[in-house]
Amino acid sequence: MNTLKYINSICILLVCSILIGALYFQFVLHEQPCPLCLLQRLGMFGVIFGLLLNSHFGFKAKHFGIVIIAALIGGTFSTRQVLLHICPSPDDLGYGTPVFGLHLYTWGVVIFVASILGSALFLLFSHTFEKVKKEMLPFEKFTFYLATALLLINVVATFFECQLGPCCENGPCL
Repeated sequence: MNTLKYINSICILLVCSILIGALYFQFVLHEQPCPLCLLQRLGMFGVIFGLLLNSHFGFKAKHFGIVIIAALIGGTFSTRQVLLHICPSPDDLGYGTPVFGLHLYTWGVVIFVASILGSALFLLFSHTFEKVKKEMLPFEKFTFYLATALLLINVVATFFECQLGPCCENGPCL
């Protein structure tokens, strides 16, 4: 029953790849994340956390509950940002460079909805959770270390962007 473990790890890798893409925009394209972007990243780390709990402690419905709650919170921030730019003026082309025609915050909505849907699909197979072995596979360990490294990079980058105060999008905070 390692199939569920591999699918779980692939889901972690998908969310990690989005966070890697966000770091690319931040460090290579020099597009600093806005406060809403940082909150969306936090939601994605919450999704990853729930999935990593499955890897470490075995598959449980409450771990998918964490994924769903994190996706709902992150999806709320993503939707808020989409709504801020939904009817742009000629001067407002959205925040950041689009990827395949959509801005990163729009992709955030897609990812969070997919996380909720994926969790629901996993829960449909909850009767097989007891058959899944609890030891971590090498692939799961890789995803754990990758997610941990991404979390640390984001914490350090956010600290350097915001210091110990609020993160401001444009110029100094009032």
